[in-house]
Amino acid sequence: MSAPVSEPMAQAPSPVGDGQASLPARVSSHLRFWRYGNRILAFMLVSLHVAVVWGLNEAWGQAMLLAHYGAFLLWQPFFSGQEKLPLPRAAGVLAVGGALAFLDNIWAVALWSVLLAGLLGGVAVGVKAVRERVGLWLAVLYLLLLLFTWMLPHGFGLPVLDAGQPVLLREGLLLLPLVVALLAPPRLARTTGVLDLLYTLLFVLVIGVLALGSFAAMHLTHTDYAHGTFISVSTLVLSLLIIAWLWQPRGETSGLRHLFSRYVLSLGLPLEEWLKQLSDAAERERDPDLFLRAAMAGFTHLPWSTGVTWRTGHSKGELGVQSRHMVSFAHEGVEVHFYTDAPVNPAFALHLRLLTEIIGYFHAAKTRERAMQANAYTQAIYETGSRLTHDVKNLLQSLKTLCSAAEHSLPEQAMSLQTLMQRQLPQIAKRLEITLDKLRSPEKAADRREILAREWWRNLKNRYARDTLSFHIDDPDTMLWLPQELFDSVADNLIQNALRKRVGQPDVGIRVELVTNPLPSLTVCDSGAAAPPEVMDKLFHAPVSTHDGLGIGLYQAAKQAKGLGYGLELTRNLDGEVCFTLWQEILPA
Repeated sequence: MSAPVSEPMAQAPSPVGDGQASLPARVSSHLRFWRYGNRILAFMLVSLHVAVVWGLNEAWGQAMLLAHYGAFLLWQPFFSGQEKLPLPRAAGVLAVGGALAFLDNIWAVALWSVLLAGLLGGVAVGVKAVRERVGLWLAVLYLLLLLFTWMLPHGFGLPVLDAGQPVLLREGLLLLPLVVALLAPPRLARTTGVLDLLYTLLFVLVIGVLALGSFAAMHLTHTDYAHGTFISVSTLVLSLLIIAWLWQPRGETSGLRHLFSRYVLSLGLPLEEWLKQLSDAAERERDPDLFLRAAMAGFTHLPWSTGVTWRTGHSKGELGVQSRHMVSFAHEGVEVHFYTDAPVNPAFALHLRLLTEIIGYFHAAKTRERAMQANAYTQAIYETGSRLTHDVKNLLQSLKTLCSAAEHSLPEQAMSLQTLMQRQLPQIAKRLEITLDKLRSPEKAADRREILAREWWRNLKNRYARDTLSFHIDDPDTMLWLPQELFDSVADNLIQNALRKRVGQPDVGIRVELVTNPLPSLTVCDSGAAAPPEVMDKLFHAPVSTHDGLGIGLYQAAKQAKGLGYGLELTRNLDGEVCFTLWQEILPA
């Protein structure tokens, strides 16, 4: 059945179907209706006034109560005018109207007035604009005045009327509904709830305490109704002031607000204890699956819990016993099913959802941490392999040079070729041995092996004797010691990169210079084209994918140099002059 009620404020718009108006038409109708919302509210109050004040115990008065209830159904913010109410809810709506119309009891009307005042107060709290709340608060004030000056005295059977009071009650109170009809109606949002249930219950309880407190104070103090009402109001105001002070006392003392917040957060769940267990599990367990099991174990010790199951993309688990009451939540790839011994209320379900999100975040962090560890391990393997590949490639280049010398040598050059082989092959074998040592045990400090600078310089010149390079050294008889692996790796990378430029430009000149005093430095310059800006941005900081070198070899060489207290940089980058320098950093004392 369909109830004749207004468009709800919190009702989500439904799709257009057969026999229903389109969404724009429904919204337009809704806005036109709420343009007269305060007038309907004023008519609702006036009809209640007429029924209670003038039509009490009269048949036409009961008819006015029905008219009052009909106006309330038009004004109420609960149900949509197009919504089909289920039978139990429709029966409840009809039962309330029938009770008001046929009970013919002042206490039934008084109870309805208390509930209506609480409802209006709850709606008023949700309205943001002050001028739009005025009409609702005036309606609440009218209901309170009618309740305490007319309904309660009649209900208590008190002779409180004198000669002037009927005129005030019958004519003066009606000014408030008339003012409400002239005020701007509230623009209630359709997408959010307009009724604050907590405030509504609070208003109903306060009004009920005032009503019953007035009767109790009147009989306990043996005074008239006016004095009893004054005592009840004063006592309630004093109590509220004391509670407000205890709620947030001045100074550093924590009040009832702090205790209430802790109680709400821990309602049904010892939150602080569980979070401590979760933190300990996060620090103790690095594996995501083991952490998840440790975190879920905390739920099995709670009094309301019978068991818990969980599922991720790679694993699943179960603790405790499954029951017929179950709630499920999922977050960050973790799906959790909580089994309880009783149905879970909405507030507690919200707590469980938040805890599931915390577990999901922790599990995702653990998963990312494991992935990062695997990536770091893979990156270390990749960098080590790339570095060894460059070493082997440089050794291969040296072997190709020797092979080329052997192929193109003449018989009369046999003695010089033999001398070249005797000098170069032991050096190549030694470098290959160092490379294999790094492959077998990377943790060994092979880079720390040192060689005399003059001996290393002589080996370098012999290695590239056939490549037409220009070599310069400041002191040929120097006794300086150099880290052999570092200088071999950097020199080979820089010279090979320069030699690649001769593929397209055979006339590129290459100069190699070694300075031993005051600090060792190695400079390799060529007269080729400058490095482009996109290469310079990543040079020495990340692998560079290029077709002519300057890629991962220099990146590895720069890392190797930094570990030994050296620096590698591009000192000149001009067309016709490109220079790289390896230099020892001056360490602070």
